[in-house]
Amino acid sequence: MQPRIDDKIGHRLINTLTCNKLSENAKGQLHYQLWQNNDDQSFAWALSHNESSGGFSRELIHVEHIMAVLTELDQTAQPFHATAFKCLFIGKSVNNASFFAALLVDQGVIRLHPQTTRLLEVSEEYASWPMSLVEHTQDKSTSKRGAKAKVTTDMEDGNAVHQNQH
Repeated sequence: MQPRIDDKIGHRLINTLTCNKLSENAKGQLHYQLWQNNDDQSFAWALSHNESSGGFSRELIHVEHIMAVLTELDQTAQPFHATAFKCLFIGKSVNNASFFAALLVDQGVIRLHPQTTRLLEVSEEYASWPMSLVEHTQDKSTSKRGAKAKVTTDMEDGNAVHQNQH
């Protein structure tokens, strides 16, 4: 879907968060980042760190592309596998789609299907999600869930960022 891997030039790091992986047996958490384009103020997400093993792509995935996939999935009204997000990545890591699905579950735009293991469904509130991202730029002292954030240093980017404590 994206023409090339965005190298993050022209974007600023807004927030770094953590989430659980989708599998209950998976070890460690995933770290992911919200980036904002300096010119048009649009948002993009990137996976940034896996606390255990498993490679992934760190490329930016633009919210407008995510919303296009979510809208398509919502219109089918059917549960789906995490591989539905494979089309968002240029990188070919087998973990990209499932790690990204974990990010979207953490953001509340998709959820685990209540009756079928390994399937997901789009949340009813997904359409309002892009507008809620502005909150990350306005108040970095609390997360969307009201938990206190702590300042950490992201070794990859060398920037002090806020990270939710889960």
